Parts: sequence; C-alpha cells; structure tokens
Amino acid sequence: MTKFTYHDYDKNTKSCKVCGRVFGSKPRTNNCPGVPVRKRKEGEDFEVNLYSINRRLKDNAKPIAYADYNDFSQSKRRDYSNYLYSLKDTEIVDPLLPPAYESSANIPKELNAISEVEMRQKKLEPKQGAEPVAVTREWKKEDGEFYRYWLYYYNECDTQPGDSLCYITKGRLKSEYSLSDGWLNKLGKPDLFLENPHYHRSPMMKLYKISRVRDFLKANAEEYAEWLVKRDKFVINSKRLAEKRKIAKERRSHQNELCLKCQSSTFLDDGIFCAVHPMGLPEGVPEDNYCPDYFYFADYSAFEDSEA
Repeated sequence: MTKFTYHDYDKNTKSCKVCGRVFGSKPRTNNCPGVPVRKRKEGEDFEVNLYSINRRLKDNAKPIAYADYNDFSQSKRRDYSNYLYSLKDTEIVDPLLPPAYESSANIPKELNAISEVEMRQKKLEPKQGAEPVAVTREWKKEDGEFYRYWLYYYNECDTQPGDSLCYITKGRLKSEYSLSDGWLNKLGKPDLFLENPHYHRSPMMKLYKISRVRDFLKANAEEYAEWLVKRDKFVINSKRLAEKRKIAKERRSHQNELCLKCQSSTFLDDGIFCAVHPMGLPEGVPEDNYCPDYFYFADYSAFEDSEA
C-alpha cells in the first residue's frame, strides 16, 4: 500500500517531483501521497467506489494518482480514501450480475434502460426470458437503518404490461395464497420494508415481490398442492369442532337454566345443588339430551292441584 512520505523537492521548479505540488520553499511535512495529484479521469475510480460497480482491486494493485482539491486539503490530512486506481487493475466481484454502473446517468443511452422502480410505477414487467441490461447500487431504509442493494434495469423494449414486479403484503400472502408461517420461512426474507401508512407506530410492513412468490410456488407446486388439500381439511374440521363447541356451550347454558327452574335443585354459594343428581348430571347430559328428571315448579303446583 502506498504511504505518505516527504516531498522530493525540486529547487528549479519549486515543486515536488512526485506529486507535483508547488512550494515556496522546501516543505518539511510528510504529506506527499507518492503519486501525482490531479483530478479523476475516465477509467479510474476510488477503492471505496469499486464495490458500487461490482469490482474489486486485484492483488498487488497500486494507485496511479491522488485526487485532491485546489487547496490540497485531502493530502494535507493524509486521507487514504482519495487514491485513484485504474479499472484495468480491478476484477469483477459477481460475474452473474449484469454490467454495473455508478448511477443511472452513466448507463449508455443505447441500452434504453428502465429501472424496476419505474416499471412498477408504469405497471410493466419483463417479457419472458428478458435479461437485465444493467444494475446500480442504491440505498434503502429498513427498520430505521439504511443499507445498499442492487437495482436492476431492463431494456424498455423487453417489457410488457403486468404486475410481476409489484409487491404483496405478508397478510395477503396468508389470506389469498393460504401460506402459513412455515411456508413464509421457506419463501425467505421480505424484499421490501415500508412504514405502515395507516398506523405510524405499527411495525414496518413486510412486502414480497409477486414474481418471486409465483416462481417459488411454481418450483414447489406438488408440495403446495398437498398443503392446500391438508389445509382445507384442517379448516373444515376446525369449523366443525367450533360449531360443536358452540352448540355444546348453548346446551350447557340452557341446561343450567333448566336446573335453576327445576324443583329438585337449588342454588348454593358453590354452585347448583341437585337432590336427584348430587354427584353431577347423568352421562350424556346435556350433550346428547337434557336431564330426564327435570321438573318445573309450575308443573309441580299443577300436580298438587290435580291430586286435591
């Protein structure tokens, strides 16, 4: 790695032979970057910017220049991030990515590039088999923190009307696609996090790209079909059990009302006491039928009148 050193002062030109800075007298500071100081040229970049264009330095790569302001403030502070490297001394990091550019303005116009963001706004999607023509490194906010991601660009001629680049919420995945938490774990992390537009204090909304969901379900079609059958059976059984519990609850409530009206029972501090069934109601009551020994007070008075 190039280090800052003392200037190689030339008395005739009153400048450093290495970096080219001009001095009134021989400088005593060791802030010479060891390479010419000039502005950045095409085909050069800073090391910190290389990852944004999907590149990294080759082994033993050396800087060819140092970018600085007119007042040489960066070299005076010995800022190592201002060293410039030739792109010839770099290599591609991810060969599967399309050509990466520093920004959308650097993408050649002949590519007729349109970003996925613009495609979603215009309700467009890539045609089947269409490949992205470029990527740029962009910023995104998630859980209050910023991070960078690759934004893909397609040739606008390779697009068509569609929603495959649109997003779907986690709630809709569960309700419309019947995906459980287990299936969502298989699908993976959400593609996008957004602040809830309805409730600002709520957690971030988790959004999934529809095209990714469709590809995932297509790849797991058999397992997904089996899951839907099992889920339908589970839902039907759950509804049946819920209905049975509801009916049983209503029958127990009605039986309690009958016990309170029955001449064989009374209400004590610890509940209803029945003289006929002190150990509890007979088996099957009230699930199958109501208590056979129920006798209403009014019926009892009518029985006494008939005997008299």
